Amino acid sequence: MNFASEEVARYYDQNTKGFLVCGQGGHYGAIHRAVWAKGVRSRDQAFHYVHRLLLDQLARVEGVRSRILDLGCGVGASLAYLLERSEAVGFGITNSAIQVELANGRARDRATFSLGDFCTKTLPTRIDLAYGIESFVHATDAAAFFANVAASLRPFGRLALCDDFLTEEETERVRDFKRGWKASSLMRPQAIDAIAAAHRLELVEDRDLTPYLELDRLRDIAIHAVISLGRVMRLHSEGFMALAGGDALRDCLKGGLMSYRFRVWRKC
Repeated sequence: MNFASEEVARYYDQNTKGFLVCGQGGHYGAIHRAVWAKGVRSRDQAFHYVHRLLLDQLARVEGVRSRILDLGCGVGASLAYLLERSEAVGFGITNSAIQVELANGRARDRATFSLGDFCTKTLPTRIDLAYGIESFVHATDAAAFFANVAASLRPFGRLALCDDFLTEEETERVRDFKRGWKASSLMRPQAIDAIAAAHRLELVEDRDLTPYLELDRLRDIAIHAVISLGRVMRLHSEGFMALAGGDALRDCLKGGLMSYRFRVWRKC
């Protein structure tokens, strides 16, 4: 089940503003999920938890004027957070024109945002830390993604992905998620590691964040009821399919069919 880059772009062009208005992370410019890990005591900390993990990775590679690359940068909030807390310069790429416009509107010094497909677009070079938060799953070609990113990293540079990974055989609920969220590269970690290794990327960290997600919010239960009714009514709009994909994701994470992980590779 593969989706063209244009389909993913259309998905985010249609839904980004809604995510920001209706999503719990909209106040922070965050489209990704909150992570209530040990020590997290507020929603602010939960939405920035993954950012703190990235800052820790940056500290391991940071030199004078380190270079950061956000792969699937959304509206630029994650990159802005990292740059405000470091001396790095940053680059963001997204295939959504609306996201580039919004990112440029909130851009701080030292940040550059561009439109393109991170599997095929020529990326900035000599990158110290490249990362993607809930974006790799949209890659149209996982092998092309790793080849392109590996070429952009300096020796011993790092790639961090925080995303969903397949843990069991693909089921109809997994396919519901892939259809709804235009997810071409939902894969097992072992398969991804084999691709990464072919491009001299060595796995150095793997954290399972699934236990720290909010999967039983009243909002999610209400959406599940709406989706069940929509199926009876045979709804197939883009908005409905996006909600259905999120509902399927919740079921897959709760059922152990998928996991939400923070994984890091180092270029050898």
